[in-house]
Amino acid sequence: MLMEDAERKMNQLYNDVNAIYGMLGDIQKQQGAHTTQIESLQTSVTTISATQMRHGNRLNELDSAVAGVSDQIKEMRVTQLRHENRFTEIDQRFDGMDQRFDGMDQKLELIMKALNIGAN
Repeated sequence: MLMEDAERKMNQLYNDVNAIYGMLGDIQKQQGAHTTQIESLQTSVTTISATQMRHGNRLNELDSAVAGVSDQIKEMRVTQLRHENRFTEIDQRFDGMDQRFDGMDQKLELIMKALNIGAN
């Protein structure tokens, strides 16, 4: 019976070793699949990083463009204010001319009245 027990234990150990090798094979397959997935993720992360860098560069370009437009708008506003001041000056000159014409109209009416001439 001692021999049968030893033989049974040897068979059991042989079966256990084979089962362990089978599990190690399964683990190896899973590790291979994980390696493939990790490599895929690394590629995706690299792509995302590159895209973010491009977006960052583009945002910097847009920020510069907006700053340029802002400066142009400020220049336009300054020009508009200068034009407004010039129009105000011209309008005041016309107001002065209107007053002079009103004075001339009054003088002309007095002259016409003195000469007894009626307006047609």
